[in-house]
Amino acid sequence: MLVVITYLSGRRLTWATVRASWLGGVFLAGDMALFYSAVKLASVVDVTVIGAFQPILVILAARRLFGERLGRWDVFWIALAMFGVLATVLGPGASSRHQALGDLLAVGSLLCWSAYWLVTKHARELHGALEYTAGVTIMAALTVTPIVFISGQSLGQVKLGDWTWIVLLAVVPGGGHLIMNWSHRYVDASISSILGCLNPLVAAVAAIPILGQSLTFSQVVGVLVGLGAIAAVAARHRQPTASPLE
Repeated sequence: MLVVITYLSGRRLTWATVRASWLGGVFLAGDMALFYSAVKLASVVDVTVIGAFQPILVILAARRLFGERLGRWDVFWIALAMFGVLATVLGPGASSRHQALGDLLAVGSLLCWSAYWLVTKHARELHGALEYTAGVTIMAALTVTPIVFISGQSLGQVKLGDWTWIVLLAVVPGGGHLIMNWSHRYVDASISSILGCLNPLVAAVAAIPILGQSLTFSQVVGVLVGLGAIAAVAARHRQPTASPLE
């Protein structure tokens, strides 16, 4: 899909971009394979909480790789945002189902996602977002395919109705990756990673009309605290830009 959009927009997927995207594709594939495996062995709460620590790894690495610096108020708001995320995720209480292997896979997913974030930030200094994202998804597909066959799982077990959800998983998150990769050129990795903490907050609120789930009082507090802290971080680093869309 992204390759077609790339060429319809008049752009070209060059070998230079493909070479620059292979490492990001491997890390993205590792994140997906480990995450989906983790939620089958450990509780969603465990996996989500472990993944919520991604900003800490990115912030530490971004200082060394990109020379990014954060002020004291930035650290305060980031810590408060993570508190809001954890309060939202842990609000209903942790599941009794707990597997050490699932948690270990979740840690692996966290490391792969953090690495993908940093590698993409670096690659976007030289390559366009659309072309790079197309290259990344191709490399991720090439990496995941042998994992599927090695695992012994059959693609024939996928029901016809499941393909609707598979297509939606490709289109919606795929568009999100494209937008995220575009922003990497203009936003510090440490700031964009904390903005990514909006995911569990938005999911918690969206689950009310979509899944009919309710929020506990602690979750409501967590959502409000998280949204407020993330908004404060974004406001502190909001800068006018005349950069056109690539």
